[in-house]
Amino acid sequence: MNKMDFAKKRAELLQGTPVRLQVNEGRNRYVYYDGVIKDLYPYVFTFIAVLYGKERLLSFSYVDLMTKRIKIFPPATDKQEENQNLLS
Repeated sequence: MNKMDFAKKRAELLQGTPVRLQVNEGRNRYVYYDGVIKDLYPYVFTFIAVLYGKERLLSFSYVDLMTKRIKIFPPATDKQEENQNLLS
């Protein structure tokens, strides 16, 4: 099993489960999205994130997971969000 298959399998196992994505936007900028992995395709997967009260469909490639541009975490609790806001 190569790294691409491992990334696909990980996304497949987490499909439909609430998760938090940490996306590296470059220059030490990180964006966090809470949502659910919706669909899986051969080279990309779609993610439904709730932003400002509206659902937004985002897509990411498995290469992003392989290169750690995207990291997947369990969903944040209210206390974790509070601590992160204090650090920002």
